[in-house]
Amino acid sequence: MLRGTRLLLRRFRPEDTNDVFNYASDPVVTRAAGWEPHRTPFDSMAYIQRALASDWGPSTFAVEFVAEQKVIGVVDIRIVSRLWGLGEIGYTLARAYWGRGLNVEAGSLILRYGFDELRLRRIRASCEPGNRRSYRTMEKLGMAMERCRMNMVDAHGRHVERVTYSILRADWDHRCGAAC
Repeated sequence: MLRGTRLLLRRFRPEDTNDVFNYASDPVVTRAAGWEPHRTPFDSMAYIQRALASDWGPSTFAVEFVAEQKVIGVVDIRIVSRLWGLGEIGYTLARAYWGRGLNVEAGSLILRYGFDELRLRRIRASCEPGNRRSYRTMEKLGMAMERCRMNMVDAHGRHVERVTYSILRADWDHRCGAAC
């Protein structure tokens, strides 16, 4: 578990199914995330089961809003290259919780986990150039724009551009000191 001021990042539980379905069935949320909306709570349960069965250790975390004891999203970290110490994060929050700084809080927790626990040297994230909320989150986390990749195909079959941001461990340590 990773604890922030307002959030708790933890493993999913079967009883989170309805909370997951509430945000994962919203087409506005899933369009930004790049995956298909869940059509039934069964889709959400299957997602939770896949997250729990991962052999890669705790890399997918439920984002629990502590004040409501409710799962409002997901954040994950994937190791892209152990040799180069490269990881990649992704995050999705329920639309009702956008604009409150919760993505930045969740992002800070997952970056700290990636650098301190997974011993990564660089962590990246990407979004569509028009997804201002997402790239502003990355900027607030201290990530710098690296590149724009053209003609990626997302889960909806659309050709999209992706903007990639990253942060080095040394930059994270310098930015945060003991505060993060």
